This record gives sequence, structure tokens and C-alpha cells, in this order.
Amino acid sequence: MDIAKHVGASGRWLVANCGKFPSDMDCKLVMMAPESQRKDFVEAAVAHAVKSHGHQDTKELRQQLDGFLEVVTI
Repeated sequence: MDIAKHVGASGRWLVANCGKFPSDMDCKLVMMAPESQRKDFVEAAVAHAVKSHGHQDTKELRQQLDGFLEVVTI
């Protein structure tokens, strides 16, 4: 699969992969965003963690999620 074709651009992208973390829900959601949109991407990851996994929106959660993001080049 040509990911660059699907996302419409190449370059450095952030990836959040719920499947890397054990949960009762067995969540396999994977999200991607351009590295330049890190702040918005963290917001989206927080929204998912709160709504789907029942976490509280805290500074610590935001820092953890930001730290979990992977950078890939496509």
C-alpha cells in the first residue's frame, strides 16, 4: 500500500497507534497527521482517549500522549 498516495502528501508524519497499548477494549485505532500539526493531533488523541477509553483530560495525559507519538517519513 502506498501510504503517501492515501494521505495525499509525503514527508514527516505523526502516528498514534492504540494497538500498541493493552486495553480492555482491544482498540486498534491508528491515526496520522503531518508533523506540522502536532498540537491539533494531540488534541485529537486526547479526545479519543477521553471518549473511547474513559481517561480524564489532564496535563499529564496530554504529555503522555505527546510522548507516545511516533514520527514516520513517507
